[in-house]
This record gives sequence, C-alpha cells and structure tokens, in this order.
Amino acid sequence: MKTSNDFKTIAKRSKWKNRVKTILLTLLILGISYVGTRMLTGRLISQQAREIVHQIELTENVAYPNISTYTWSADGGDMFHGGIKWRQAKNIDGVEVGYSENSVSFNILGQTSGLIFDHDPGKYAANGTRYNLKENQKIPQFYNRRAKSSKSTTVAKSRRELALVKNMPNQLVEMAITFDKPYQLKDIKQMLPSNLKTNWYWIGTTSTGDSSVWHESDLFGASAESLSQSSKGSPIDSRNFLSQLKAYQKNNKGKSTYNNVAPSDDITRYLKTFRKIDMSKSSDVDRLKFSGVILTGKAENFEQLNSKTWIYASSIGMTIPNQPYYQLEKQ
Repeated sequence: MKTSNDFKTIAKRSKWKNRVKTILLTLLILGISYVGTRMLTGRLISQQAREIVHQIELTENVAYPNISTYTWSADGGDMFHGGIKWRQAKNIDGVEVGYSENSVSFNILGQTSGLIFDHDPGKYAANGTRYNLKENQKIPQFYNRRAKSSKSTTVAKSRRELALVKNMPNQLVEMAITFDKPYQLKDIKQMLPSNLKTNWYWIGTTSTGDSSVWHESDLFGASAESLSQSSKGSPIDSRNFLSQLKAYQKNNKGKSTYNNVAPSDDITRYLKTFRKIDMSKSSDVDRLKFSGVILTGKAENFEQLNSKTWIYASSIGMTIPNQPYYQLEKQ
C-alpha cells in the first residue's frame, strides 16, 4: 500500500517530467522559429539584393555614357542586413579600364545607407569641367544648347576641347561630342570618322537645364552595340533600346531633378517622337535621332574633327597612355 510519501515522490517525478517536456517543446519551437526566421529573412535579404541589382542594370541600359558594371560582390551583412559592391569600367577603344567602385547597404525592409546611383557631383575646376572624386578622372560632359541660367544657378560655358588633343601624344582619349542639333543615326554614322570608336549616343534634352552638371545616371542614350543588336531582334524584344527606355520610365526609382528639371522627362518626349519605330528593322533604327556621342581612340585621330561645323561642344573624359600591347579596335 502506497504511503503519502510515495505519492509525493510520484508527483515530483511527474512534475519534473512535465517540466522537462515543456523545456524540450519550448526549445523545439524556438529552434523551428529560428530556422523559419532565418529562411524568411534570408529570402527578404536576397529579394532586396535582386531589386538593387535590377535597378542598377535597368539604369545602365539607358544611361551611364560608356560606363558598365563588370563585377558584383557581397559587401558584409548578417541575418537582417546585407550589402552589395559593384565595380564599373569604361571602354577606351577596346581597352577596358576600371572607373569607379560603389556600394550600398540594406536590411529586410529596404536600403539603409549608400546610394544605388552614385550621385557624386564630382569636383569642379574653375573652367567648369568635372572630375570624379573617387578616382580623380575627368568626366566627359554634354552641353545643352537651350540651357538658361536662373537667379540661383549659372549655366556652365560649353567647352571645346578638341583643340587640346594635339598636345596629347601617344594617348588614348574618351571624348563627348555635343552636336549643333539632333541628327538621325544614319547621318551620324556618315559624319563620324572610321578610325574612332563610337561607344555611346546621347538622346539630348529639350529642357533648359544645364546637362553638363548632370550625373552619368541621368544622361540617357544607347550604346552603339545595343543599337546594332536591336535591329536583330523582334519589335517587342525587351532588350531593344526603346523597350529599355519604356521599362526605365515605368520604374519609380533612380530619377533625379536639377533645379526643377527632371532629365527623365526627356525619355517621355523621345518615346512619343519615335513611337512608330520598328526596332527590328535597321532602316527604322537609323531614323532615331541623337544629340551627342561618346568617341574613343588615339588622340591624333581626333584632330580631323576640329573643323567640323556640326560640333557644338567637345569635352575630354578619361585618358590613358597607349601601350604597344593593347589590341585597339580602331587604328
């Protein structure tokens, strides 16, 4: 016959077993919750990373004159935070040259620090030219013939730097050429020398803003390569130039304003003007109009442009010493 002490012992054992079960169940729930939280936050961090990369690629498709990203990498992070680093390069007559390194940090809710688009205005020389603060490289500038000064801002005087190349022996040069008016692509191809590489075309602006101070992510246009590829696709191919402009315009991120002038408004105008262009036909692509171009090549090859009346402004960008082992695209 069990005594009261026996019942107390049994009760204690039962209480201890229940306590152990509760502890184990709690640990199991916490473990499942932790794994679930890690999976969820990991998915959210990955989603934020993909979104940032998408924004950068979307903008590079329609902006960034002669600038492209060539490598991506993770830049720190933990369970609730992440970071991305990317490196950009320029093509100087077939020579790939590092240009800038950028980074951005974010959490599961969105961006927390850094800039998706490196709106570093650069530093300015007394004559109005711009330099990249990080690399101290000269930035090629496009000039707006309609630009007007205001009470708070003064329009930079357009530069004509083609004359300087005669003092740059054995150099490879990047040059932004602003036309005196927009020209059709077919005419531009005839105007430009065959011994200079055409890297990029600028759509121009109908605003009164000073485009020479706009960041590279707000200068819109197309690479020569993308225009040649467009005519090989279908009219609705998402990779063609006009489709990429439409995709960017629908996006609500990355757009800037300068003294109440929004460069992205020029995309709306451009798409309206060329809405009937069939990008699968090279004859239609040749009807697109551009207001400027980025050229690269040997310094001496630029001298032939000095007397061209269709050049409104010229601005030197990146320059590097020519080396005998470089495989240049143009000679």
